[in-house]
Amino acid sequence: MKLIKCPSAYTKKRTAEQRLQKMNMHAISIKCISFFLMIVICLSSIITLSAWAAPINSNVALPVRKGGFIFRSQFKWLRATDDSTSLNRERSVVAIPNVLVYGATPDLALFAIFPYIFRNVELTDSAGKRINKNDNGIGDLNLIARYTVYSRDYPSGTFRIAPLAGVKLPTGDDDLEPITTDSIDFQFGGVSTVTWDFGRNEVDADIIYRVNTEADNFEKGDGFVYDLAYEFRVYPWTLPDVGTPNFIYLVAEANGIFSQKSNLNSNTINDSGGHILFLSPGLQFATKRYILESSIQLPVIQDLNGNQVETDFILTAGFRVNLP
Repeated sequence: MKLIKCPSAYTKKRTAEQRLQKMNMHAISIKCISFFLMIVICLSSIITLSAWAAPINSNVALPVRKGGFIFRSQFKWLRATDDSTSLNRERSVVAIPNVLVYGATPDLALFAIFPYIFRNVELTDSAGKRINKNDNGIGDLNLIARYTVYSRDYPSGTFRIAPLAGVKLPTGDDDLEPITTDSIDFQFGGVSTVTWDFGRNEVDADIIYRVNTEADNFEKGDGFVYDLAYEFRVYPWTLPDVGTPNFIYLVAEANGIFSQKSNLNSNTINDSGGHILFLSPGLQFATKRYILESSIQLPVIQDLNGNQVETDFILTAGFRVNLP
């Protein structure tokens, strides 16, 4: 999942009833996540399905076995320190998106993304005092459906096209606003994957439009996401006649997002929105049971509106397991 820059000077009040509802939702979410992670740990020792390459920061159109589950978790650290104002703002965000994928049919895959987020913000106030603020909590839940409308398999690879649609539910902690919002938002798009030379080469591309709605007089600007990824198997160079070896893939991605300006109380927030493009090299190690992966996203274009803190990098490390 991507981190989108949001206006830092945004605050909202909540009624006691709203906070109580949020606390109940958080308690339920924590129990569900804890229970699910216990299941993953128990099942990881009996995984037998093969794990294949996939982009690290992009989407993929490869199928999920009917009735099968995939669990994927990543550690994503965003560091932003380039501030042109006298506030000298610095921001660090650690997001841990946990993804559960279910193969409902050979063509339909269902995704549930439930992140946990840590945020640190530092700035200098008008008196010259350095302020340090830390927040952490559950992020908003994303539910996505992806359906393969075209697939062509051939002896050395495959080609697939799959549209997708999703909804974001406001389950996130209020202290993390405006990373989290109280709005119900939507996304629509598509993803395509082609592989050849018996899995040595893979290209993935996706385009997604995010429609954000208004809640509590705040509306985050709509976003347009685009990704292009290439995976190349460097080990083994030649597949053996018998058995399934471990694989090592080099990954190269371009990850971009356009976002419109946000609105607060029907007024445009000028210090919001813009265009960011990352170039993202990465490495994957795939076995029959799991995938280990790491990547660093380096911004090559940052055309941001107003005075926003520019991103230095996003560092990602994660794993994926195929469950029986």
